[in-house]
Amino acid sequence: MLGAWLLFEAMLYICSIFGPTSRLLKIVSLPMASLRWLSALSVAVQVAGQPQSSTCSNPTCSSPPCAAPLLGDVGCTTVSGTETYNHELLTVGSTIASNAHIYGPFEAGFTSMQKSIIENWGCTDASVAYDSEGGTDIGTAESKVSKACNIELPRIEGNNYYGVVGPCGGHTNDYHFHRGFTCLYSESGAHSTKVGEVASHNMYGKWEDYDNQRLPLLDACGGHIGPTPESSTAVYHYHVQDQAPFTVGCHGPSSSGGLVSVATCRALYSDCDNDGGSGTTIELKTGTVAYDRFCPCFDAAGSNMGTNIQELPALSSTEIYYTVNSTTDSSSDSTSTMPSATMDSATAWSISAFFVSACYFLMFQL
Repeated sequence: MLGAWLLFEAMLYICSIFGPTSRLLKIVSLPMASLRWLSALSVAVQVAGQPQSSTCSNPTCSSPPCAAPLLGDVGCTTVSGTETYNHELLTVGSTIASNAHIYGPFEAGFTSMQKSIIENWGCTDASVAYDSEGGTDIGTAESKVSKACNIELPRIEGNNYYGVVGPCGGHTNDYHFHRGFTCLYSESGAHSTKVGEVASHNMYGKWEDYDNQRLPLLDACGGHIGPTPESSTAVYHYHVQDQAPFTVGCHGPSSSGGLVSVATCRALYSDCDNDGGSGTTIELKTGTVAYDRFCPCFDAAGSNMGTNIQELPALSSTEIYYTVNSTTDSSSDSTSTMPSATMDSATAWSISAFFVSACYFLMFQL
């Protein structure tokens, strides 16, 4: 991160000295060492436009249920996809390679390090969106920023997509998914196809049966037991969800091989109720909510608080799905208003490289 920050400082220096009226004089006076430095930066610029991912590390869970990492890999994708809008470093048509990181729902916080990213979302005063504690799911974080900045997230303007994560559900140069996975599977046919592996179980797109508009009833980990395209015999597997935790709340199944309740999920994490159950009051576009930071276990009402828990319908239903717009399920099928998003060193490097590229272009083309 220090190297990326120094690069950013250097970028500011370059932009300040290469104005159109003084460009030639400044270039002549630059020492050869500086020219060699600019050449090295141009190489960095050439690779900045595509995701440069580190290797995904799929965790293990030998004695389920297990807590899933709150930040970092909870699984890895098994198929590639194509970006449909411009977002951060990706442009329309960019390939999102397979074996990309699958993260849980949480972003790690927003600080002045993300100032330029927040301003790019349309926030005139980025500081109102700062939240150094982190631990809110992508949907909540996005709604919180929308409220604080008086903007709409996510939104589409032309070919540009503005949101904590992109239209496919991920972000940053070291691309990782938090939700959606919409470019990894087709909404057609029956059971959604496989998009990844989470510990020792497969993850699929959101549909149990698209043609019949059936969505899966899932446990607190985000899984259930049923047939899949790879298995006619019922097996435990995960589905992508439109609401938190989006990917997984924990690694299932239960110790008996069944579904995981909200209470069992919460017992896996010291962060659930570590504040005595008071939670944090968060102002969203839709109103004020009480929220338990870094607790990935959400009940049927969409709450991750430890009070008045409404158990998930999957735990009591004899069915493994419900029909869209049916009244038999207490959870909502509407897409959450819903990142981190956080900026790691790869992101900082790439953003700096982007601005260096712009300055480099102006320097030699104007």
